[in-house]
Amino acid sequence: MTAPENRSFSPYASESAKAELQNLLKNDVSPQEYQAAMKLLGSMLGDVLSPLIPHSAKCLVVSTAEDADYLSRGVLDGLKSCHIAKTAVFWNNHYSLDNGVSVAPIVHKFLEPGYEKSSQLVIVKSIISGSCVVRTNLLEVIEQVKVQTIYIVSPVMHKNSENSLKSEFPSKISKKFKFVYFAQDAEKNETSGEVIPGIGGEVYGKLGLENQPAKAGFIPELVKELTHMH
Repeated sequence: MTAPENRSFSPYASESAKAELQNLLKNDVSPQEYQAAMKLLGSMLGDVLSPLIPHSAKCLVVSTAEDADYLSRGVLDGLKSCHIAKTAVFWNNHYSLDNGVSVAPIVHKFLEPGYEKSSQLVIVKSIISGSCVVRTNLLEVIEQVKVQTIYIVSPVMHKNSENSLKSEFPSKISKKFKFVYFAQDAEKNETSGEVIPGIGGEVYGKLGLENQPAKAGFIPELVKELTHMH
């Protein structure tokens, strides 16, 4: 499949991954189809990650609440066949300050018991356009985990986000970064800051959520299951 304008595919992108990315961009995509595509992309990313991570290593998969049931669950499914994987879910209230700086404070969090024994950090996000949410969520866990490698995992990244993210951390941390994504996009909407073609717009509405989970009191099924289990 040829890439849409302003998009390049990474070596990790299989034909089926490219097809799922295309499904995210359909005009008439229903929330159910969008959720299914995100979950499948997550599984594919998990399958890419699994052989990169040493077999005995414990992983912590960190995601935002909106990604937990779809992209993040897919990644967890892909990893759990060969690894012990725990999960951390953060409810980020993502907004811009008057000076245009983007912030994403964590208003609620769920950390699966045993998470602190992980040595491999997997930060999952449906799209990485800047560094704000990833940076916030990474800072939240990095003190508690003796981390060897930090995988930044997303179906789509903006071409500047890798350097932007590295510049936010001292080199002793940023040298642990490994970026795993399927597509890199070169353009952003100047008004909204959305990456084009990205994932077809803002993820909340696409997934069928009324608002950011931090504002809507939304609890992912994944969190309900894990809270019930422990």
